[in-house]
Amino acid sequence: MVKRYAAHYLFMPDLGFVKQHVVEIADGGVVRNVFPLTEEIESVEWLPGVIALLSSLSSDIPMLSASDFNAFHQTSQCFTDTLTLRQKAGEVFYSYLLYPFDFISMQPVVETRSRLLR
Repeated sequence: MVKRYAAHYLFMPDLGFVKQHVVEIADGGVVRNVFPLTEEIESVEWLPGVIALLSSLSSDIPMLSASDFNAFHQTSQCFTDTLTLRQKAGEVFYSYLLYPFDFISMQPVVETRSRLLR
């Protein structure tokens, strides 16, 4: 069964942020697809914070430093094209909700927690 989540931003290390997108997650928690949220869509759960797409599965989010979040905002097309290319090369991504998140500095805060989305 595929689940869909949306958040204020999606983030991928070395690529940056993209605003208001949906992440489709297949069985096992693997990211299957990403697309822009342009209108209300049935069965999409809105989550506060940032969804990070990471290529490692862990009970705790892999350590990300503040410098990891210095990446810039991406266009939707660049973000999805890069993700697709990396997936075709065999890379697997998992999505983690980061909340709370400082949207002014675009950095996690001391209280930020992570949760693997399944």
